[in-house]
Amino acid sequence: MDQLRCTIGVDVGGTNTDCVIMQGSELIGSAKRPTTENVTSGVESALAAALQDACRRGGETPTDFASRVDQVNIGTTHFVNAVVQRRSLARVAAFRLCGQSTRGVPPFAGFPRDLVDKVCHSTHLLDGGYTFDGRELVKVYNRQVFQYMAKLQYDFPQCEHVAITGLFSPLYPEQEKYVAELFTEHFPSASVTLSHQVGHTGLLERENATILNESLKPLANKTLAAFRQALTSLGLHCPLYLTQNDGTIISEDRARQFPVLTFASGPTNSMRGAAFLSNVADAIVIDIGGTTTDVGMIQNGFPREASSEVKIGGLSTNYRMPDVLSIGLGGGSLVDAETIKVGPVSVGYMLTQEARVFGGETLTTTDIAVAAGLADIGTVRPATSLPSNKIAAVVQRIHEMVEEAADRIKVTSQSLPVLLVGGGSVLIDSSKPFAGALSVSKPPHYDVANAVGAALSQVSGSVDYVVSLDKTPRDVALKEAEQRAKDSAIEAGAVAESVKIVEVVDIPLTYIPGNAIRLKVKAVGDLSRTPFPGTTAQPADVDVDEPFDVPADEPAETTPQEDTAVMKPPSTTSNVTHSGDEDIEMSAEKSRQIDATTGDWIVSKYDVECIAVGAGILGCGGGGSPSIGRLRALRVLQQGKQIRIVSPERLGMSPDLMGLVAPVAFMGAPTIITEKLVSDEVRQGLFVVQQLINAGFGGGMPTHPPPHGYEQYITNPVPGVHRPTSLNDLKNRTVSPDRHLCAVVSCEVGGLNAMEPLVVGGLSDLPIVDADGMGRAFPELQMYSPAIYGGQLCPSCLSDDWGHSVFLTHVNEAKQMEDYFRTETIKMGCSAGIVFGPQTAAAVQEKMIKGSLSRAWQLGHAVLEAQRNKVKPVDAILSREIGKPIITGKIVDVSRTTESGFSRGFVLIEGFGDYSGLTIKIDLQNEFLIARPQLTPTPDPTYGPAVATVPDLIVMIDTDTGFPITTEDARYGLRVTALVLASQHIMRTPRALEVVGPKAFGYPDVEYHPVEEELANQ
Repeated sequence: MDQLRCTIGVDVGGTNTDCVIMQGSELIGSAKRPTTENVTSGVESALAAALQDACRRGGETPTDFASRVDQVNIGTTHFVNAVVQRRSLARVAAFRLCGQSTRGVPPFAGFPRDLVDKVCHSTHLLDGGYTFDGRELVKVYNRQVFQYMAKLQYDFPQCEHVAITGLFSPLYPEQEKYVAELFTEHFPSASVTLSHQVGHTGLLERENATILNESLKPLANKTLAAFRQALTSLGLHCPLYLTQNDGTIISEDRARQFPVLTFASGPTNSMRGAAFLSNVADAIVIDIGGTTTDVGMIQNGFPREASSEVKIGGLSTNYRMPDVLSIGLGGGSLVDAETIKVGPVSVGYMLTQEARVFGGETLTTTDIAVAAGLADIGTVRPATSLPSNKIAAVVQRIHEMVEEAADRIKVTSQSLPVLLVGGGSVLIDSSKPFAGALSVSKPPHYDVANAVGAALSQVSGSVDYVVSLDKTPRDVALKEAEQRAKDSAIEAGAVAESVKIVEVVDIPLTYIPGNAIRLKVKAVGDLSRTPFPGTTAQPADVDVDEPFDVPADEPAETTPQEDTAVMKPPSTTSNVTHSGDEDIEMSAEKSRQIDATTGDWIVSKYDVECIAVGAGILGCGGGGSPSIGRLRALRVLQQGKQIRIVSPERLGMSPDLMGLVAPVAFMGAPTIITEKLVSDEVRQGLFVVQQLINAGFGGGMPTHPPPHGYEQYITNPVPGVHRPTSLNDLKNRTVSPDRHLCAVVSCEVGGLNAMEPLVVGGLSDLPIVDADGMGRAFPELQMYSPAIYGGQLCPSCLSDDWGHSVFLTHVNEAKQMEDYFRTETIKMGCSAGIVFGPQTAAAVQEKMIKGSLSRAWQLGHAVLEAQRNKVKPVDAILSREIGKPIITGKIVDVSRTTESGFSRGFVLIEGFGDYSGLTIKIDLQNEFLIARPQLTPTPDPTYGPAVATVPDLIVMIDTDTGFPITTEDARYGLRVTALVLASQHIMRTPRALEVVGPKAFGYPDVEYHPVEEELANQ
């Protein structure tokens, strides 16, 4: 063996910990040891065994060999296990720099309750934050920071872990850094995590990751110290790195600061190892372990990313994880030879005690593999007394299970290589062909491919920011972003000559002036052999004599506190209210709760979940994410308030429903709303509209423009915002009761705007009418059904999160309102709450779409039930809807531009499976508009007649989960199903089609044909 430098890779799995020693591209030592409960002892055992194996092969002494090891890379489950198991977590004080923004969704709002009990010390909403274009929303108020800091230092219990999240900090981190400097100067013992260092735009998910990261720092210090101690005991004094979920590595010191970046690196390591060992850049990887089989795709040597949000321990984060399909098949899976059923139950790590080949009494897949001659494992022969035809049938069933999973993960009709890795891959006869596979093979060292992936030493850098194309040409902006990403990778330790761009995503932003786009670029390069800043080979000063896998913390002695203040010190504290997935028993409530006396629908937590999923589907790609509204609605229920939905027919039938109905919504850019969140904008608008009605505007009375023009502004004369608590104190008792606001209704049931009435109604003690004004999401206000049919539009009001409002008492046409409010929304920071002119009971019943929330519930319930019952979501949806699938396939192209504040473009889907050979182009303007088959390929494509058009609902869902894909989330490689659902009759009349039909969106030659006609023709 020549004296070349070596790298050690370690991967910790649920059953085994694997270790390899790589000398360049050659594997010169390996070991597989059981994963231990405390993880570290298993890592040390695997390291020692791999070193012994390498020394045995090369004839070296352990001391001599250890001196040739350049680095050790470990993929560990320590930190994700701590979150999932709620163990070894520190309490964190969450500081949010937001001013009056975001207050409708406070920190910890999306945390499961048991995780809150372990992690939350207190929450503090402070002045600060930026707008999307870099203007300071409000300056940081030093005295405010010092007062909250003093609470952490001197109140009981003391807290030394702080997570700081600023509004738009990934783009403008200066305020976060400034507050961190204040902590360094005045509270130097505090540990601080800044959100811009761990996540991108999307405030809630970034804040969640920031809090988790800070909570894990004590465990990270102990874990890495224990790893370092293990290396030292084996004579290894080289740099230590941990693997990340994107297939790259971070230094020991950086891992101490950002342990959250190491979550879920296992599947990535396995896929990257398979690609490396096979010298294949694009392939399907099948990793068969002891309990499950993970199937994924590698593209350009890296795993394809999942389309859905990532949840860690029930908590949403904004990490991009590999797209992995898991099935219940592994080396320990139980076999029923009579029914030829395999899995999903497994003996797991008890395989060597319970499998028949080891003298046990349980028939497992390993026994079948030995009996079939596919493996030589264990000591007992024969492995089973089953007849050969039964053995062959089980082998065939195992093959079919894996083949089906590979077909599901595949996103192209093109044949691809299939790579089998993992110890359980002995279950598969690689000589048997797979449908749609170019080849089936097991690369060398397939059983330790995950550790090989961990040994691959690459580092990454990324950027995510907004740029105006009016100021910078697109090609220049892309080059600048790519260079910034490369510089970031080099700063992380990459060799400059090796750095390459592996991901470029540009997303046009609606509403934002200047033709703005969001650029996300990632670069990857080989690690320099010279240790870079943040890498140490010395043990940290941490005591590791005690077990570092400390037991779960005791419950807190005090209740977590939430502090809020605007331009002044806090005067009161209140309990934090939280909502989490574990509070919702998804299988217990299958029907809606109806009040026996009134017939009203009393909304439960499960109903909120269903409505949120259904609203996303009805958004037709737009409308904004319902997830923010979902959290707010759950929080309303947590506060003990009631959300009550009434039928439109009930309006005017009882004294409490004798007044007017206020249509409500949010207006703005979905990307901005995910960062800015919401506060109390809509209730502020209700406050203003009720005042206007009391003053004689609207409410069934003639409206006249005020003397000085049709627009009026209401602003608060003093700092801070007056928030209405009830509309009752606003009602003019001298005015007829039928002119009071008695209920709210959604302007559009698609996306975020389906959820806002639930929140507003619950907080204001107003019922919500089961109706809406669009039956879906549309991009413009004149597409609202009362506007189409001559309904009341004024008085209407637009309000921002600082309590500023602009209102209209008269408009000549709905387009005038659209243009005016769109301009004002941009001034308000690209998001605002809107209240349309209140409607009478008769107007709601005649001019709005009835049963919209019920429809959303049915759709959401169908998807959640499909997930539980393991059936295709598209089938479940179409069992409750009039509609049809358009295509199932892979997104192969996405084009988006911003014109006049709208996102316009198309999504191109290439079919697979039953839709092989079909390509569909779906045009969009914020929402999906028209679907047409592509007849000839690029560069000069031609298209056939439309197979679906507005106003019917063209929706796109994740093929596996059924969750909706928005126009902003659509990207290359996603597996999606597009389908068309029937619109309501009120949106199909000749009058409506003039406003919401194909011609209204710039398709003069396209005629609308209802989906029912297409179904009849089929």
